[in-house]
Amino acid sequence: MAFPPKFRFAGAHLLLAVLTSLPAHAFISLNEGSDHLYATGTASLAYDSNIFAHAGGEGDYIYSAGLMMEYSRRAGLIGVNASITITASRFGRNPSQDFNNPAFTAEFIKSGGRTTGTLKLLAARESQADVVAGIRTESWNYDAGFKFKYPVIERYSFSGNLDYIDRVYDQPSALTDLQTYTAGTDLLYALTSARDLVAGYQFRRSETSSASSFDDHSFTAGVSGRILAKLNGSLRAGYEVRSPRGATTDGAYRGLAASGSLTWSVSRTLTVNGQVSRDVSVTANNQSVNTTSGSLGLNYALRDNLSLTGTAGGGQSHFLDAIDAGRHDEYLTWGAGLKYKMNEHLDTSLNYIFDQNWSTFSYSDFTRHMITVSLSSRW
Repeated sequence: MAFPPKFRFAGAHLLLAVLTSLPAHAFISLNEGSDHLYATGTASLAYDSNIFAHAGGEGDYIYSAGLMMEYSRRAGLIGVNASITITASRFGRNPSQDFNNPAFTAEFIKSGGRTTGTLKLLAARESQADVVAGIRTESWNYDAGFKFKYPVIERYSFSGNLDYIDRVYDQPSALTDLQTYTAGTDLLYALTSARDLVAGYQFRRSETSSASSFDDHSFTAGVSGRILAKLNGSLRAGYEVRSPRGATTDGAYRGLAASGSLTWSVSRTLTVNGQVSRDVSVTANNQSVNTTSGSLGLNYALRDNLSLTGTAGGGQSHFLDAIDAGRHDEYLTWGAGLKYKMNEHLDTSLNYIFDQNWSTFSYSDFTRHMITVSLSSRW
């Protein structure tokens, strides 16, 4: 699945954060070590040269602080991960953009026995710049996802997924709420103990508060597991059909669908991650978009307590609706980060992200820079 254009700048920062994250010991352990509680505090100062992500957008300083409480249980048949997070940000010259965002997540994992699977639940408030809409959006996001895998005979197994996503925006007059229902299944053939061939089908229905509705059918095949000696992940490609439903008359699509996520362990100190995707989606202002994107990320350990990260990516979006038919956007993004682990519980980091968007719609033609200094402590 391709990342919608509005998520890519936040995604670049998230990738840098994930690349530099390190585990910590629980500050409370219960039930003979099967239950763990963690606490993480963060503080950051950032400068964003274009907080609205449009041509001529204003820059601002952003001061943020956050607190996350995590719970983990590994006992019995079902494992549990859960977290509660609150993030507060203040803008130097645009106080109307200040936000306090909570997030709640829960994950239930069955990793033993013949049938394995996970159930994930999320409710989170999100504030960010939307590239397509050219404004900062605020929304409540509700996600629920269930995945399972069941072995049939010696080399064959099948897996399935059910997902529900609901995006509810605070600006109902300007933006469109979106509900997405997804169901899919895969057949897996074990080439080796570490590599599978995969073929599958996925159905997705998208419904908006503007009475637009779409059905997507995708058929893909590929490989997952250990691709090469030090290369792990999954790659798959196929054909996708998007059909408007009911009174919706435009936004149809037929063509390539692809997704991939790879990790290359080059050496003990260097790891490279790559992602590629091609998919259709519905934007916050009710436009159907076909997006192709790719990205690379690396993590290089200079010392035990000092690491360097980097990201680079690009992509293009073609708009399928009759109103915006012919519009296409292209983007390039790259970033670098440095993380220093001061002690077991305290980390500091410095990150920079550059984003360039070219669009046939001049309002969405812009350049964006962001630099962030952050401090985090996990117990």
